[in-house]
Amino acid sequence: MNWDAVSAISDITAAFAVVASLWYLAAQIRQNTKAITANSRQGLLDADLALISKFIDHGVDPHLISDDDDISPENERRITWMVIKALRIREFAWHQHRAGILDRESWDSYMAPIPNMFATARARKVLDFYTGDAEFLTDIRGRISPQAVPAPTTGADAR
Repeated sequence: MNWDAVSAISDITAAFAVVASLWYLAAQIRQNTKAITANSRQGLLDADLALISKFIDHGVDPHLISDDDDISPENERRITWMVIKALRIREFAWHQHRAGILDRESWDSYMAPIPNMFATARARKVLDFYTGDAEFLTDIRGRISPQAVPAPTTGADAR
């Protein structure tokens, strides 16, 4: 038996095994990336649907209540916290987008409601005390017409 031939055949077989393993790992990584993206989108969808359910359950929708509408203090608080919840959902999407998990098209679709969400002064007041990421808030303010968003007030400005 020629051991050189056996060695050459085993080296070629090992090389094919390495290539096949790398191909398999690449396929698994692509599949895992798709699963992570789908999971992220599902989480965002679940959060948005829960928020919509709150609008329905309480009959309080910050998009539809004008600044002139007289509402109870309890509903004022509901609107505030619903707007904050909507901001937190979008901030999570923003982080996912920046990490490369959420594509640009999905990110833009999550941000589409922002101008209507902040169409009232009532909703825009939330931006003054929201404690999210500063870059995220800059993005939010950039999506709202400049005349609609007052600059944040500081202690000296409030006097």
